[in-house]
Amino acid sequence: MTDAARPAHHADQPRHADERRRADLAGRLAAVRERIATAAVAAGRDPAELTLVAVSKTYPAEDAVILHTLGLRDFAENREQEAGPKVNLVTHQLLGGGAPRAGGPEAGAGAAADPAKAASTPGAGLAVPDRPVWHFVGQLQRNKARSVLRWADWVQSVDRAALVDGLSRAAVERGRPLSVCLQISLDPPRASSGADSSGVAVSGRGGIDPGAVSELADLVARAPGLTLRGVMAVAPRGESPRGAFARLRNVAERLVRDHPGATVISAGMSGDLESAIAEGATHLRIGTALFGERPGVP
Repeated sequence: MTDAARPAHHADQPRHADERRRADLAGRLAAVRERIATAAVAAGRDPAELTLVAVSKTYPAEDAVILHTLGLRDFAENREQEAGPKVNLVTHQLLGGGAPRAGGPEAGAGAAADPAKAASTPGAGLAVPDRPVWHFVGQLQRNKARSVLRWADWVQSVDRAALVDGLSRAAVERGRPLSVCLQISLDPPRASSGADSSGVAVSGRGGIDPGAVSELADLVARAPGLTLRGVMAVAPRGESPRGAFARLRNVAERLVRDHPGATVISAGMSGDLESAIAEGATHLRIGTALFGERPGVP
């Protein structure tokens, strides 16, 4: 091989790697969609009722862009410090590339009420049906509320009253409502020392005690800039997920009696999505089955 030929050979390597990754993600997405459709039919449900949320934590922006081109629109992150730059990169790649705007996603994602703000908003240049919808699903610290709302459309992990005021103020400032799910602890009593004074289950995994849901729901529903959408939970370790998701369904049914618009049940991950669908899940948070294993990541 001549020296002149070598650069072209090496230049092809990234392109071939991109093609392999696209094929891998397309195959994984097809398999997940088939699992969802099969489980929905078995439960007597319409697969079209279900929203697949790709949990893209630790994976590069390029993976989210590929899945977006394959038709996915909902993506989730659980670490604010990783999510902000990633959302910015995804937005700019979907808009045709170019260097990300200095300052990243500080203006927030999606259409802003102020046209001047909209010009610097991640995703604002994309047609609304095409814009990615970003969910925050990690445990949220009070001092991170403003940072998370620079990019998040949803926060699915609200589990204490102390978070509500900060989220409300940040949502009002950005001029666009935030969709909120209450994170419910499904840990059995023996796995938890109960709940703290704000009703948060003390199990180290986040989530409000089911008995404290009503008060928190009322608080969110009254808060300016917040829209109460429903509940979210993670199946506890060492227990059948079906039984845990049945408990979540009971909580959701009680919630919707007082808040008819709060119909979302965000439950089910790669290993238990079938159980979640059987118990009424509307949003499925899928990571490993879509992206592959995450070595060394808890």
